[in-house]
Amino acid sequence: SQLIDGKCPDCGREVHMAREEAYFFKMSKYQDKLLEYINENDFIVPVSRKNEMINNFLKPGLQDLCVSRSSFNWGIPVEFAKGHVVYVWLDALSNYVTALGYNPEGSGELYKKYWPADLHVIGKDIVRFHTIYWPVFLLALGEPLPKKVLGHPWLLFGTDKMSKSKGNVLYGDDLIKLFGVDAVRYFLLSEMGYYNDGSITYEAVIKRTNSDLANTLGNLISRTAAMINQYFGGVIPSNSGRDDDFSATLKSVSKKTVLDYVNLMDDYFVSDATEVVLGLLKACNKYIDETTPWTLWKDESKREQLADVLSNLVEGIRTTAVILLPFIPQTSEIIADIYSFSKNDLDFGNIGEFTYPATGRKLGEVKMLFARIDEKKFFEGLEKDKKQQAEPDNAKGDNTIAESIIGIDDFNKVKLTVGQVCECEPVPKSDKLLKLIVDIGTEKRQVVSGIAEYYSPADLIGKKLIIITNLKPIKLKGIDSNGMILAASSGDEVRVVFVDDKTEIGSQVR
Repeated sequence: SQLIDGKCPDCGREVHMAREEAYFFKMSKYQDKLLEYINENDFIVPVSRKNEMINNFLKPGLQDLCVSRSSFNWGIPVEFAKGHVVYVWLDALSNYVTALGYNPEGSGELYKKYWPADLHVIGKDIVRFHTIYWPVFLLALGEPLPKKVLGHPWLLFGTDKMSKSKGNVLYGDDLIKLFGVDAVRYFLLSEMGYYNDGSITYEAVIKRTNSDLANTLGNLISRTAAMINQYFGGVIPSNSGRDDDFSATLKSVSKKTVLDYVNLMDDYFVSDATEVVLGLLKACNKYIDETTPWTLWKDESKREQLADVLSNLVEGIRTTAVILLPFIPQTSEIIADIYSFSKNDLDFGNIGEFTYPATGRKLGEVKMLFARIDEKKFFEGLEKDKKQQAEPDNAKGDNTIAESIIGIDDFNKVKLTVGQVCECEPVPKSDKLLKLIVDIGTEKRQVVSGIAEYYSPADLIGKKLIIITNLKPIKLKGIDSNGMILAASSGDEVRVVFVDDKTEIGSQVR
């Protein structure tokens, strides 16, 4: 059993035995055919995920899959079985092809164009559903399977899995406001390995932004542009074609970088590809330190050598601008503007070899790519923002608090009851509402609550919470709501007040 002390290993809620009528999909019928397909094709990557599917599910024998439920009515009705609805994986997975216009009587042009998928990228925790259930459904339909499924690792908050209930979720929009979209893109793509989980914290983003983007990349771009402006009037100099050991090494590193980058990206080792690009950037910075252009400038006889150094640097920068484009597109465009690279210069087929297409062009406006982040000031700013967000609630003053004071008799009028969520589902055509069935001991109450932005149904089912049970019923989106869930709000966050599992259902809060 996967249970830990009788509780779900993922959410920690108690598990209860239940019985209901259901339809099953005969997965076992397709086991041999699926195993043959997996073994004969590069279907599941990384190979560790492939081995997991074969050893844990296929070799022991596929279990037939429950595909309908009859204990609730939320879902797609089963036409031939009244009271049954299609259960999650059959309907959800089918959407990959129905959205493209799949039809057994004749599929649309989008389906013909895009299916089968060349690559299907999914999280490692749902590999089974996409490499066993989904392929079996397609085999049963006689439709082609995706060519490859990549099960990527998780992004953790520090060492913990992100969870709304834990309050440790970082949102993309918030990160972008703090660091900028390219810095966030770069961090995530460089941090998320092919095999192992990645980890994100504010400290980690700051460290990588300062080190890789502000120092290694930013300094290279600004130093090279500054020297071209100072020594050649802002015009990119020509190259003599003569190489010393330093320039030969740089060209070799650039060529190898492109080859390694292609191989890594083709095999989806994206974070490794960022390391390769970083290696070329470091090689360019090392080339500056080795050739010391400021020294060459002082010797009139070495102006040609100086021109060679700077033109080689521009070519190294052009190569990095191209291969960084999938990672930090806005920054790559800024680099292209600074060095007057044309669209053709940025064609992937035109990098690797140093061909100096930008020779003779005037530099554009030199802009700072990434500013260094002071960690202390960053966290001081975060704390200040939190306090400002809290101010509207606190700004009401003592008079408002005094006016809202109630007596014990008023408080006793409010009936606060401990209940357990039995069912929970989204309210149709609403992004904010959830419909809950809550067992309060004497009965089961239907409650509609505006917490869908903060909790999924899975977060709530089985949880014990407090509801006000003597409120006048109201209708929300046409659905009766007979009670109100107790929750706390702070700024944009809303948190349901959950009760210890040991508290009996129906207990009164006094």
